[in-house]
Amino acid sequence: MKKGLMDGRRIYLMRHGETLYQRVANEGALGNGALTERGQEQTAAVALLFRGVPLDAIYASPLERAYETAQVIAKEKELDIQVAPELSEIIPSDTVLAQKSLTDIFKEIQEFFKNTDSDWDESYLGGESFRQVYARAGRLLQALLAKDDWQTILLVAHGGVNNAFLAHATGITQGRIFNIEQDFGCINIIDFVHGRPFLRLANFTLYDQLKIHLREHSLDIILNLLQGRGIIDAD
Repeated sequence: MKKGLMDGRRIYLMRHGETLYQRVANEGALGNGALTERGQEQTAAVALLFRGVPLDAIYASPLERAYETAQVIAKEKELDIQVAPELSEIIPSDTVLAQKSLTDIFKEIQEFFKNTDSDWDESYLGGESFRQVYARAGRLLQALLAKDDWQTILLVAHGGVNNAFLAHATGITQGRIFNIEQDFGCINIIDFVHGRPFLRLANFTLYDQLKIHLREHSLDIILNLLQGRGIIDAD
């Protein structure tokens, strides 16, 4: 291990830019859709912000919305993207998705992510539990911290799995989940000092730094986007 490398290491943890989740897939929350025009703008602005940050590596979820977000930043930084399956969003059951309409799926997603009684061991649409996502996030963290080739890295992922990383950073292992909002294109910072994680920044959005126009739950923002475009049925 290089001298001083373990001290002051930093992980920038980002959520992908805005997407409409346009294609139903057998992994992720609603689907594996690409970024909207606004999502591309959010990501381009973050790429410029990172221009002055000395990143050693960029890791991304394999889902398109996250990988596309990482691509914009990687191009600006002239870095390759390392795909990490552990960064995928919480995974539902293929069988459950096949049996439900997109409207019904979204209702269940709303219930899972917004219910204050959601349990760490509760299955997400018949698939993973948050505890399982927490475990795979922990495995990735251990693998990354075992490497001696980086001081500052960027992880591009999703709202649910980001909360698992933030739980690791804050030492939370039970109780309420999904309490730290993750707006589209947001940035979190986890620092490691003497091997101990510290949450330095949470849910920073360059496009609305003081959250003046971000007062709704991110799921409600997604709901309005999907209903406004006729992708799911309005109530």
